[in-house]
Amino acid sequence: MYKHKKWLAALMAVVMIAGLAACGGGSSSGGSTTPATTTTEPAQSGGETTTTPAATSDLTEWEQFANIFATDETDEELYQLALEQGGEVSIYSISSRTPKVKEAFEAKYPGLTCTTFDIKTNELLEKVTREHEAGQTVADVVHIKDQDGSLFKEYIDVPDPMLYNYKPADIFAHIDPQYTATATPLYIELTQLFYNTEAYPDGSPITNIWQLTDPEWKGKVTMQNPLDNISWGTWITGFCCEEEAERLAVAYKELYGEDIVLSDGCPNAGYEFLKRLHENDPIYYASSDATAEAVGTRGQSDPPVGFSASSKIRKNKDNDWCLGVVNLYPDTGIPAVNTLYVVEGCAHPAAAKLLIRYMMGGVDGDLGGYKPFNTQGGWPVRDDIPGAEGDMPYSEINVAPYNVEELYVSYNTVRDFWQMLG
Repeated sequence: MYKHKKWLAALMAVVMIAGLAACGGGSSSGGSTTPATTTTEPAQSGGETTTTPAATSDLTEWEQFANIFATDETDEELYQLALEQGGEVSIYSISSRTPKVKEAFEAKYPGLTCTTFDIKTNELLEKVTREHEAGQTVADVVHIKDQDGSLFKEYIDVPDPMLYNYKPADIFAHIDPQYTATATPLYIELTQLFYNTEAYPDGSPITNIWQLTDPEWKGKVTMQNPLDNISWGTWITGFCCEEEAERLAVAYKELYGEDIVLSDGCPNAGYEFLKRLHENDPIYYASSDATAEAVGTRGQSDPPVGFSASSKIRKNKDNDWCLGVVNLYPDTGIPAVNTLYVVEGCAHPAAAKLLIRYMMGGVDGDLGGYKPFNTQGGWPVRDDIPGAEGDMPYSEINVAPYNVEELYVSYNTVRDFWQMLG
């Protein structure tokens, strides 16, 4: 059963009794609550999500009040309901760009007030958890990345969820199912390999990822230590997932002309790649900015190559860097997907869903809510929104398969493996 403040429970009771139809009873507020799901079984990468229908009686009081499982509500329906629910919405976000979303959202929907909080990932999760346990929900929406699948497995796909995936059918129709299987995706970033275009004017000296393990690149590959944060730990885990490991084995044979021979303790080519990369003494930096600076600073005769956040390409002009992006073969690793969630127990679920729709680009051609995120080094998840000028189309970038279920299961094993390498 949900945990809420007494005033919220009273509000729900009033709304449900006086306006049950507006809360999902099958009239003006949009989709019915009957398609609610009690279990979610994401398919393998690229597959559809399988759901098990639940009767309305199986829903918590808040789930019915929020009509949280509805998929066919319109912007206008949500807008009117949001006004009735107080005309407010709050978002905890890992991005400093949400104030721009606030301005555009409030201009498009007069009478609604959006409050934004720019919070780092760990602090955000701690705050949401603490507030949920205390029954004092503040945020209606959360913007974060599910790096290793732990958000889905520990906050959503559990008996007492703290977060819910909102799945607007009209918008999801434009998104690859591998990204909607366990989340409501906003946009994609990558960990990419960069090189110095001044030192290598004819193009990247690296094309196949296995070249990074060759003797000539010993001590000349920069990155962050995968033991330092979840993002980088998840990135190395992606190489060891089964489908990706098979890709790496093929890439090895294409580069060297022979099948890969796995070392003891390496169950597949992904582990073997990590072992050889580690043995080639990569240089660790504390941040993606430091890595990008080491690679992109002008005047170097023998600069390193380095893995960094894709967004660092935007700093070329301001910092006078000469970073070039490598479209690695077989790929640059798994994507980092920015995701949106409705917070369980929130007082303004209609406004929360409306804000999520607006941030995702809506359906009416108004990209005001998505524009702040559509910058170089980040890619839309939707097939009907063009990417930022200067970026290679996402469809042309070599990216590893994305399966948060497998990442979640494998994360600790791969991290321990990297640590064991010394």
